[in-house]
Amino acid sequence: GETMAVLMVTGNAAVIPDPIFDVFSPVRTLTGTLGIEMGEVAFGSLHYHALFGVAVVLLLITLAVNSAARVVVSRIQGTQGVTWAAPCRTPETSVRGMKGALRRSSLYRAFTAALSRTTPLTRRPQTRIFHPKTAQRCAFFLVSLSVAIVLVVLGVILVEIVVNGAGALTWEFLTGSPKDLGRAGGIFPAIAGTLCLVGGALAVALPLGIATAVYLIEYTAETPLTRGIRAAVDLLNGTPSIVFGLFGFAFLVLFLNLGVSMIAGQITLGLMILPTIIRTTEESLRSIPHSLREGSYALGATKWQTIRRVVLPPAIPGILTGAILSIGRAAGETAPIMFTATVCSSKFLPSSLTEPVMALPYHLFILTTSVPGASTQKFGTALVLLLMVLSIYLVAILVRRRYHRTTVM
Repeated sequence: GETMAVLMVTGNAAVIPDPIFDVFSPVRTLTGTLGIEMGEVAFGSLHYHALFGVAVVLLLITLAVNSAARVVVSRIQGTQGVTWAAPCRTPETSVRGMKGALRRSSLYRAFTAALSRTTPLTRRPQTRIFHPKTAQRCAFFLVSLSVAIVLVVLGVILVEIVVNGAGALTWEFLTGSPKDLGRAGGIFPAIAGTLCLVGGALAVALPLGIATAVYLIEYTAETPLTRGIRAAVDLLNGTPSIVFGLFGFAFLVLFLNLGVSMIAGQITLGLMILPTIIRTTEESLRSIPHSLREGSYALGATKWQTIRRVVLPPAIPGILTGAILSIGRAAGETAPIMFTATVCSSKFLPSSLTEPVMALPYHLFILTTSVPGASTQKFGTALVLLLMVLSIYLVAILVRRRYHRTTVM
């Protein structure tokens, strides 16, 4: 479902590679087709409807993959769990039921399989291919190599951005307006627009996400309805970002007649980060001991009083974790806002929610793909976007730690 990362590097040639497995041939993806052609198509034309058909195909593919993954995960969890028999009335039947459950468990099958691979106790075990210490050293080497590769890739990205973008960081660049399509001037309207979009997305998604998680954990049992809601949340979390952008364009911009505006982008981003907030809030609420709820009920508190005063306060650090993850995703997304909220260049800040805005990700995309001679400005914009996301992360982490300490004390 990724759009911008592949759109800028795959060549976007709408042909089948010959030979088909030629990894050096340019290709075009479904998301690239939507990102390239949707902005140039005539509204209501056959081409317009065909692009929405492409979006439907992309959505069906991702839903099929996510559904298959859920089935595989549920089966793995089912085979790994040990299901003990229910308590019986007599000790004899209880012991017999536990023995039967043990024989049916995956742990028992794995243990007997391990015994079957060795010779009887009176003989020596079968010869191992690797000595246990050698296998341990190899495993430690592979783990260390994986960490080193990740750090090297991260270092290369950071060095490339910092070295090429540090020269653009001037006061005029940070506080001025763009000139000549971004080749000169500053990016202050893009910085302000990004902060407005992220703040509005959190304002949309945070109350809905917390309320949904409270309903799933506190007000319902494990029923087909709750399982269906969780499945829908997981599938929504796997929906490609370009599909969210097309939904915002078709429903918010055209059907509701909001136009390309800040409010349309905020709602679209809010819907995109909603599953992350729901999932992290669920896990936070689930980690609260049930004994705290029972103690609150024993003192005469109502269910809502228990949730508001006993359950939610210790869960807030986990909820803030979901908000932090959502901030990072919303601040760096381009596809959901390129059709709903942004313009490539603007000298003024928006005065209302119904006006379009500049945003750092979209401005960076335009500078990279459509504006020649803006190398310094695009690396400077990338560095500012990176520093902004890291700063937001840092502030949110400090707030979470401070709240966690005050809650524990």
